[in-house]
Amino acid sequence: MLAVSERLGVNRPSLATCREFFAFAAVFVVVGCIVILWHGWEWTRLDWISAILAASGLVYTMRLKEPGRMTEELAAKRDETLSQIAVFVSFFTFYSITAGSDGSPFNAHVRQAFALIHGHSYIDAPNYIEHAQIGVYSYQLHPILPSLLLMPFAAIWGMDTNQTIFSIVVGALDVAIAWRLLGRFRLTVNARTWLTVFFGAGTIVWDETVQGTSWGVSMVVAIAMTLIALDETFGEGRPAVVGIFAALAALARYDLAFVWPIYLALLFIRGRTIRELTRFIPGCVAVAVVYAIFNEVRYHSMFDRGVFIFAPPGSHLFGWEHFPGNFYTLFFMSTHLDGSFPYIHPTFGGQALILTSPAFILALRPSFRRIQTALVALAALISMTPSLFYFTNGFAQYGTRHYLHMFPFLLLLMAFGVHRRVDQLTRILIAVSVLMIAFGVWHERFYGLNG
Repeated sequence: MLAVSERLGVNRPSLATCREFFAFAAVFVVVGCIVILWHGWEWTRLDWISAILAASGLVYTMRLKEPGRMTEELAAKRDETLSQIAVFVSFFTFYSITAGSDGSPFNAHVRQAFALIHGHSYIDAPNYIEHAQIGVYSYQLHPILPSLLLMPFAAIWGMDTNQTIFSIVVGALDVAIAWRLLGRFRLTVNARTWLTVFFGAGTIVWDETVQGTSWGVSMVVAIAMTLIALDETFGEGRPAVVGIFAALAALARYDLAFVWPIYLALLFIRGRTIRELTRFIPGCVAVAVVYAIFNEVRYHSMFDRGVFIFAPPGSHLFGWEHFPGNFYTLFFMSTHLDGSFPYIHPTFGGQALILTSPAFILALRPSFRRIQTALVALAALISMTPSLFYFTNGFAQYGTRHYLHMFPFLLLLMAFGVHRRVDQLTRILIAVSVLMIAFGVWHERFYGLNG
């Protein structure tokens, strides 16, 4: 955390900040209740939980007294911690109300967790669950970390474990950790709020979180681990801790293993010695061992062969021939128009990043002559490169799902370019981004991905 002297006034959250976040959650519950009653829908478990959390948080902070004799440092720590909880509750409520349903049939991670609890790696995979078929056994295609995190819940509820609730909890944690990470920099509370709102509601993090599908859960878990690794990198900077979470991120999204050297470089320029940096390695080794053993059990190979088996016959999993389509998806794919309401419809295969989250253009603002900025930009570039050459662009999606794992790095670049306060252009671009994602979430719920 920054020194208190650098976090005075508008530069650190106050008790009022926490109350505002809880108040937002409470207001959103009320609005959601009105909409649910208007349409004759039923409240889900998520709706009830979010209402209880929002009301409890608001009442608690309203009754909480100002610091009084508490030292300024202790008050700052209390308010910072409370603000992180408030952001979590706000977005848990936001995601719960906008999810519409508290369950997804695409629960491959729950199936994998259930299988691991019962001592085997193969899963029960209906036809609608993507899987690799090896003889009589079916294996899920997604990285294993989400399944490992779901194992305690699967041990209690078995196949009734709700993957969507897990997704919403992790998605809300993503936003709370992003808020915490942004607090590492000299930003006003107003700037932190705008950037946090953008990350949670102005990107497809919102859509993937509320869908709760196997593909989205992998991404929101990878984002959580990456944000924790970055928060530690720009905070206390303990190489061992950074190594553990950077490695875990790769166990949820394999591409992120290529970013490990960037963490080392960032830690080095922030004053860590070569000897200290060696503590980064054990976490990576441990994750690599888990990855290799799991693949050996399934495919008798140290590498994940499932995605190769799933690829169409005669197709290369990675290749230059896939680059034009992926590049077009990321930068140019647009919506389409027709005569049916609402007349503008998402393209089934995705939309360009700038047409769902135009505020990401602000990632180009900071000076790339600074080594720290250049390294974060390089991390974003490295993490996105494998997807540009992958045999599919993500298929059925709103936005560009295959690039979600680079969003934490783009958020950092945006923070570097804010210069403490957000200007009018930043606010406009973030507001437009939120409206575009809201349109996508609404359209997908009521009309499907392409109407």
